Amino acid sequence: MEIIKLKPAYSEKLWGGSKLKELGFDIPNGKKIGEAWTISAHENGMSYLSEGKFAGLSLKEVFDNHRESFGNYTGMYPMLTKIITANDYLSVQVHPDDEYALKKHNELGKPESWYILDCPENAQLIYGHNAKSKDELSTMIENGQWDKLLKNVDIKKGDFLFVDAGKIHAITPGVTVIELQRSSDVTYRLYDYDRLEADGKPRRLDLEDSINCTTVPDSDDVIVRNANKEVFNSDFFSIYILDATIENTFKISESASWLQLSVVDGSGTINGIDFKTGESAITMNGIEDIKVTGNLKVYISWIRK
Repeated sequence: MEIIKLKPAYSEKLWGGSKLKELGFDIPNGKKIGEAWTISAHENGMSYLSEGKFAGLSLKEVFDNHRESFGNYTGMYPMLTKIITANDYLSVQVHPDDEYALKKHNELGKPESWYILDCPENAQLIYGHNAKSKDELSTMIENGQWDKLLKNVDIKKGDFLFVDAGKIHAITPGVTVIELQRSSDVTYRLYDYDRLEADGKPRRLDLEDSINCTTVPDSDDVIVRNANKEVFNSDFFSIYILDATIENTFKISESASWLQLSVVDGSGTINGIDFKTGESAITMNGIEDIKVTGNLKVYISWIRK
């Protein structure tokens, strides 16, 4: 098994800032960077291998041309990992499922998840809605009844939330998350606080698609408080948080072809390789146990066979 580090792509956002610097990212000065796409084979934010015989090549290129190193997985690279730092409210959004996204955009649907890396005291996220029917949903949107429609949940550092396709959601100011999602960039903007683009025009809204894709009544909440060890398993992705101050070895409990590794706190080694906060990697050529030293916390993700 090889462990190969990746170089991230950065995304400038209206609600971005400079906090990614605090997490070790070398972001451009003077730009409002909101996202680091740390493990991505998506054209809108590509990661590149930083070492080994494929150094300098994109993750997509390596994955597409060397499937044997990824268990001969078929289809596009399935996962996308981001670090998101919100300096302001993100737009209120909803994502489509596979059927809707493939038909309209020829992309996968976009279930995603958040693990809270940092947040203010008494922080909340927008997570779900209160409409009981599509007609009620449409009426509340048309009348701007956002306080009545949108549901808020309390969060603390270390919490995990799964955001299924069809669930209305938004990240709020001061919150930093590691987001694991399907490899898709299809987002429908439901509400954006009447903000304007740099040219003074209102920001685009996707009301028809948002209403079409929203699950009504709202889907169940999936929230894990103080998430640790085996956090989440699904057909979309699985997640394990390895805290070196608690345990030193990870042995996967499901059949998979490769792992994604993201260090979200601390420093130390992973299988003898030095890592620090903000660094991400993939494994190639099989899976072995992950052994860590130091005080690092590793966010491990994979697709089960």
